[in-house]
Amino acid sequence: MKRFLLLSALVALFVGCGAQSPATTEDVMWTPSALADDDGELPEGREVVQGMVDFMRGHQELTVEARVTYESVQESGQKLQFDMLQRLSVRKPDQLAWVTLRDDATVDKAWYDKGRFKMIRQPANMWGEVFLPGGINVAVPVLVDDYMIPVPLPDLLSNDPRDLWLGDEITSIWYVGEAWVDGEWTDHVAIRKPGADVQVWVGQGDPFPAKMAIVYTEDEGMPGYTARFSKWSTTLPTDPALFEFTPPPGAEKIDVVPVIHEQPQSEGGAA
Repeated sequence: MKRFLLLSALVALFVGCGAQSPATTEDVMWTPSALADDDGELPEGREVVQGMVDFMRGHQELTVEARVTYESVQESGQKLQFDMLQRLSVRKPDQLAWVTLRDDATVDKAWYDKGRFKMIRQPANMWGEVFLPGGINVAVPVLVDDYMIPVPLPDLLSNDPRDLWLGDEITSIWYVGEAWVDGEWTDHVAIRKPGADVQVWVGQGDPFPAKMAIVYTEDEGMPGYTARFSKWSTTLPTDPALFEFTPPPGAEKIDVVPVIHEQPQSEGGAA
């Protein structure tokens, strides 16, 4: 009886306060649009990925944000998941800037400008720099492989993305189907290559990747990586200092040197 009276009182309170009805504007992420008329022909997986590669290679400027989850396999065999938010800006061939916010509240900010790479980590307030001439295509593999710096989305900054996504190492590539991802229709493609099972969801409008998932099949425990992309643009913010870095007060400069490692760095999502 008391429970009934309490519920009645709550109902009366909502009515008396003029509880608002749900918003009349539908959330686009929850209202999939109708698909185009089916002509009976499904695209080939290679065709979808080739369109994505060509589209992205055709633009000198790109900016994107990503919500990333990656797994780390512990000695016990248990997989732990960690999250990151990343923002990336690119001006080909030799300017790059990014911000990575991790779920432990550490923040990396990095700049690559015409051969000079600089990065600062907060709240440690420590920064370093290294000279890497040759442009983005040369610098990114060196940062990932030799310095183990987790560059965001290195797959998308690859020197030859077509070889990475469609090269001779690919053992299979197939079209899974159409998929609704974060408010847009995409083409879902599955790719297999030695060491990695890759999935990519490519927008049916501008063929940017909307989502990417990787399972590292040759690593112990087969950890996974997933990135959901948003705010793609082919123009950069109008900020003249976008690729410039000035050390903040009290920042400590440290040496940045190559490191020896036993396995590829997976946090950045390299396939």
